[in-house]
Amino acid sequence: MMPRFGTTARALSGWLIAGICAAVAVLAWFGYTTSLEWRRSSGQLLTRRTEEMADLLVRALARDMRGVHDQVLRTVQRDQLSLEHPEEITDIVSTAFARYPYPECFFAWTRPADAADGTFFTRSDRVPNWLPRTAGDSPFPVAIVRNAGASRALIERASAAASHGREFAVFETTLGGEPYQVVARLLYESTRRVRLEQVVGFAVNLRWIRAAYFPELTSEVQHVSGTYDGLDVAVQDEVGALVAGASIPANAAPMTARPIRPLFFDPALVAVDPPDDLPLRQWTVRVSAADDPAHASAVVGADRTLAVTTAAAIAFGFGLLLTGRALRDSATLAELRADFVASVTHELKTPLSTISAVAETLARGRVPDGASVREYAQIVAQESKRLTRLVDNLLAYSRVTDVGEIYSIEPLAVADVVDDIVRRFQPQFVHQAVDVQIDIPADLPPIAADRTALELVLDNVIDNALRYSTDKRRIVVRARSRPPLVEIAVIDNGVGIPADEVGRVELRFVRGRRAGQAGSGLGLAIASRIVRDHGGDFALESTVGQGTTVFLRLPVSEI
Repeated sequence: MMPRFGTTARALSGWLIAGICAAVAVLAWFGYTTSLEWRRSSGQLLTRRTEEMADLLVRALARDMRGVHDQVLRTVQRDQLSLEHPEEITDIVSTAFARYPYPECFFAWTRPADAADGTFFTRSDRVPNWLPRTAGDSPFPVAIVRNAGASRALIERASAAASHGREFAVFETTLGGEPYQVVARLLYESTRRVRLEQVVGFAVNLRWIRAAYFPELTSEVQHVSGTYDGLDVAVQDEVGALVAGASIPANAAPMTARPIRPLFFDPALVAVDPPDDLPLRQWTVRVSAADDPAHASAVVGADRTLAVTTAAAIAFGFGLLLTGRALRDSATLAELRADFVASVTHELKTPLSTISAVAETLARGRVPDGASVREYAQIVAQESKRLTRLVDNLLAYSRVTDVGEIYSIEPLAVADVVDDIVRRFQPQFVHQAVDVQIDIPADLPPIAADRTALELVLDNVIDNALRYSTDKRRIVVRARSRPPLVEIAVIDNGVGIPADEVGRVELRFVRGRRAGQAGSGLGLAIASRIVRDHGGDFALESTVGQGTTVFLRLPVSEI
């Protein structure tokens, strides 16, 4: 035996050296791929940052552009629009001017006045060129002025929208040679929206918002969101011209683009018929991280990782010493396996002695009638099954560390496996008057498992349920889908397991204090190990005097 062992050891050493060389090469390759993965992860992180910044800017712009419409026009009441006493309107307008920079002026009109008699409320420090310049001399932030031509143009457009019963009128027009977007609230005599009574709205200078509003708000959002430093932000119009931010090359990467429309109202609440009302221009918010210093740092970090991994590959040679220790541990494990087999052997004697005694009785003709023969035959069958289970448990536990050789994973229908096991136990169920209930849905997905191993698990679990049942015996086998697992539950109404023993009965040779019958203490240990080897979960729930539920959770087959 020694020469053979020496030859085997030398061959093992040769394979070990070759394996270590291969492992060093694999480790070096792993370092290289890790470096590439680091770069890729850094790129993904930067892409996510650009997406977050783009979404933040779009939300900030959209929320601010809708502000006057949501906070002023939608909340204004009819009694606040009295032009005979415009103080209340002035307060509303001054508040809107203070909060939002884009309304250049507000206007209001009340029937029965002529369309040319509308009143304008403008900023004293930014008077439109088509309103009297004297408005700039007002000592108040809001100046009240009139312009018959501009008023008539706006009220007539609002009246056209009122002919369709709309609550709001939105359109583009030209006043004093400047392009404007106008948003107006239409108030009617009654809820039927037939007769227009009042109009209140505001005008936004489209040339001014390109030159001042979007650049200032974009810069402010960038400044407030300090976590996105290092990102380039641009707002471009429908033809790609830069409106705000920095110029970004078309091939800059990583880059995120989000659409946005320069609409100073809530489009979800206002009906628009483009291009009759106003053209729906599609602008774009672009965010790029091409010049982000974090990206350069990630590249340096990736190179550093590669260097560290290479050094680790060289140090891996010292693993040979640990491998020698592993060989010694393997010998120790073999010794433990031998002890394991010896400790279980005595559990085989009981069924063998019973079978031997029954066989001797039958051989000597001491059986008085056929009924006794059937009874003895049933005893032999039960003890043979018990012997078979002990042998299976012994073999399974002695080989269970070598999972690759003992399991053949395939898609299995839980109902089929349960039916086979229940059929095997049918004589015992009948003899012991056991009420068996099977609850398995027809659409239960198949599981990925080794059939022989799963049958061994169910065999041990159901045998335990029978062994420790009370006088009124009942066993329920239930299965449910719990993606990505299938849960099989075996429920009995037996003696139960004390709470302090539930975690220990899964260990080999451990049996509960309330177990009044002989046993090897292997059944639950085998079942637990097999289920976990399959990537599943084994659990016990038990109450003393009420019964035990065993949960087998196994992965769903992907085939």
